[in-house]
Amino acid sequence: MSMRNKHRYQTESEIFFQKRLFRNRIYFALALALIFFSLLWVRMSYLQWVGYKHYHSMSEGNRISVEAIPPVRGRIFDRNHVLLADNQPVFVLKFSKDKIENIQDSFSTLQDLLPNLSEERLTRFFDRLKVTSKYRPLYLPYTLSEAEAARFAGHSYQLPGITLVAKLKRMYPFNKSAVHAIGYVGKINQKEFSKLSESKYAGTDVIGKLGVEKYYESLLHGSPGLQQIETNARGRVIQKLESVPAKPGKNIQLTIDIRLQQYIENYLDGKKAAVVVTDPKTGEILAYVSTPGYDPNLFVDGISQVKYQELLKDHNRPLINRVINGQYPPGSTIKPFVALAAIENNIISPYKKIFDPGFLEFKDHRYRDWKRQGHGLVDMNDAVAQSCDTYFYELSLNMGIDLIHDSLYPFGFGHHTKIDLYNESVGILPSKAWKSRVKGQTWYKGETIIAAIGQGYFLSTPLQLAKAISIMANRGEIVEPHLLKDNEQTKKEQIPIQNIENWEKVIKAMMDVLHSPRGTARKYGRDLPFKMAGKTGTAQVFSLNEGEYDEENIKKSLRDHSLFIGFAPVKKPKIAISVIVENSTLKAAPVAVDITKYYLSELQDEN
Repeated sequence: MSMRNKHRYQTESEIFFQKRLFRNRIYFALALALIFFSLLWVRMSYLQWVGYKHYHSMSEGNRISVEAIPPVRGRIFDRNHVLLADNQPVFVLKFSKDKIENIQDSFSTLQDLLPNLSEERLTRFFDRLKVTSKYRPLYLPYTLSEAEAARFAGHSYQLPGITLVAKLKRMYPFNKSAVHAIGYVGKINQKEFSKLSESKYAGTDVIGKLGVEKYYESLLHGSPGLQQIETNARGRVIQKLESVPAKPGKNIQLTIDIRLQQYIENYLDGKKAAVVVTDPKTGEILAYVSTPGYDPNLFVDGISQVKYQELLKDHNRPLINRVINGQYPPGSTIKPFVALAAIENNIISPYKKIFDPGFLEFKDHRYRDWKRQGHGLVDMNDAVAQSCDTYFYELSLNMGIDLIHDSLYPFGFGHHTKIDLYNESVGILPSKAWKSRVKGQTWYKGETIIAAIGQGYFLSTPLQLAKAISIMANRGEIVEPHLLKDNEQTKKEQIPIQNIENWEKVIKAMMDVLHSPRGTARKYGRDLPFKMAGKTGTAQVFSLNEGEYDEENIKKSLRDHSLFIGFAPVKKPKIAISVIVENSTLKAAPVAVDITKYYLSELQDEN
């Protein structure tokens, strides 16, 4: 082969090889493209047909969500339509856990944006947020000022899932006044939430904790509504689409007169005391005073641990609801009821006189009268008016503890008064059966002697005393104390007293407590423009063991409690009152008399 032909052959071979290589590369590229588009087609087919419902739902969830609209809580008014519990518009932060990208980063950012919010409170909230369902929004228990709200709005892009919202916050304009009756609302805890209807409390983060706020929660709460909103990827609301309005809670009116309430609270000036004022005919509670009190507004957003510990450690115990949970020996205030039982059951004639030397000897033990030299000859009227212990010592031995128990039980001692509040204490109305059941012991006559003057095992609450004196004022008609206006009993029971004149005999003796020359409260009843019936009482905090009571040299916490129950005017009672002042030189009788005068002279005509 010539050189020319050989060169030509090599050139043709190279051209063929290059064409084949190029063609193979085209085929390979086409194959890759076909595989890629096949995979893409399969994926698109899966998304379009097989997974359409699932992914469409997820897409709509990111764009459109349904939120609960919390109901407006019902407001609380006093008997004269003065507002006691209101709703105040405030700025708060709402946390949607499912849209929060990093909880720790959000915590740090909020610390910088809200320097006035304590780290302890913020930490507690975030600990709660971590264990809360991601589908339940939470509100930070902190009210933002306008400056803080503006600062947050400017940095909201850093905090996805956290939004600034306007909300109604519970507010108590009278602060401490009547707090133990009204109560307060607070954040719903896990234990409470587990017992609530999730649909009814959707969007709500507070609930009544104490007082009428708790008792009438079903009336005050209302029902939530629903709204459909459109949000962006960071959870910010773009627009509201549809909504079903919430049903607001009902407003309620209480029987309390806030003017009388504050008059009494100012009078007591923070002393440890309890006062209950009622309308004896209806059972309406006109004043419900337990002092000292506390500000319920502290609890609405969640009280700090420091402040709560201060309240717990306060030796005056402001958190205690003394009206229904303070259990005190009723002392001599029960003597009119014991006297009524004695004359009604023919244990003694109201006119029979006994001699009081200042003590009773019984089984080698001397039971002393409060008046060491004794009262001399006394009948039933004298014994009540002068509070003669010895008379009731002797009476008790003839009556026995079970007759005393059975006679006092209908007046409300030893059981619930049925007030519209939770957690009422029942006190102790002792009997043989009670001691056997509770103590596993037999009853002794010596215990009957001291029970007849309201000491020993006998315990009662200020509310029970108020109910008892209201029944006495009604001459046996039983009324149930209540705080909700227009909630009177439809059917009232009557204590069966065979000789109705016995009511007047005992009430006359109670009148003489204030209006006779030897009555124990005579100096407080001298100038009253109306007739008042009452009974003083003293409850020993500890036993003197035959020693003399020297108030000046006894530790204040061991001083006797002072008690008084009464009603006025005697013929047609318009007010009944019970007063207990703990460990104080302030006597209960003048407190009760001044309250009664204030009510009858300045307020009663307006109610």
